[in-house]
Formats: sequence, structure tokens, C-alpha cells
Amino acid sequence: MNGRSDRNTEVSEQIHFYSVGDVCALLGMTRKTLFYYDRTGLAKPTERIGPQGYKVYDEAALNRLRRIATYRQAGLTIEEVRSLLNPDCPDEIQLLTDALERLQAEAEELRMKTEKLASLLEKAVQKNRLG
Repeated sequence: MNGRSDRNTEVSEQIHFYSVGDVCALLGMTRKTLFYYDRTGLAKPTERIGPQGYKVYDEAALNRLRRIATYRQAGLTIEEVRSLLNPDCPDEIQLLTDALERLQAEAEELRMKTEKLASLLEKAVQKNRLG
């Protein structure tokens, strides 16, 4: 085996780590959110490096965080996300269906509140004009 082949093997086995700042920039996530995921066990850093114990994330951890961010942007709760990330998630389709129904109910409630508030505002404007 020649030296060149050995070097290529070494390079391909190198792991790229992302700092907390890198992860936050890539995913549009705050440090506070990232640390919360760590504290609650939802997404742990891959390693801690250096004398300060800086948290770093490898590609697999970054992909997990991407999934978390996507689920959270879709309105899923932390517990729903935790269930979906579990490799033994019993029924992903049912969980997503339930979450969609919950969000649709919340949207309907918000629509009704918005209509009520618009009506109150209209009455206040009319009262102000007359009074």
C-alpha cells in the first residue's frame, strides 16, 4: 500500500465538528434554545473539547438538530418532537395527524378571537366618532 492511499483514508475518516455558533448560524437557532435541548436531553453535543469544555456537534448531531428545528417550525411541541425522534416511535403518522388537528383547532380559535377583536375595535371607532 502506498502512502498516498493511507493519507486519503485518514482524510476521509476525519470528522468535522460544528461549534455552538456554527450550529446557531446554520439552523437559525439561538444559543439559549440549543442549550435547552442539551439540558433536556433532546440533542446533546457530540463532544466537549479544550480546557473550557466547548460543546461541538458532528454531522449526525447537526442532522438531528435540523430535524428538531423543522418539527418545531411546524408547531410541534417538545414532547411530540421527542417522540418523533425516538427510533421506536410507535406511530409517526398518528402523531403528526394529532399535531395537525391540534394546530387546526388552535388556528380556528385564533380566527374567532381575531373576528371578535375586530368587532370590538369597530364598535369602539363608531363610539368615538359619535361621542
